[in-house]
Amino acid sequence: MTTFVSDSQCNELADSLLNSFAVGELHSQSSIKEIARVAQELLADDGLPTRWSLACVIAKKAQAAWHEEILQTKRVCQ
Repeated sequence: MTTFVSDSQCNELADSLLNSFAVGELHSQSSIKEIARVAQELLADDGLPTRWSLACVIAKKAQAAWHEEILQTKRVCQ
């Protein structure tokens, strides 16, 4: 049986991943593959399917959000 993961759940998990960027093992140069591995752990923790394609979607959302935070910080500092 396939469990559907909503877009809002994906966004929440991507937001959770931002902590791994701020104080964890991820950084702005982390690959999607590295981020997706952490996303799979979050999916498993929430009892959701750990499909690689789903983890990659969440990883890309998290990476985009992190890069946006970096840009916003740069604007504030200039």
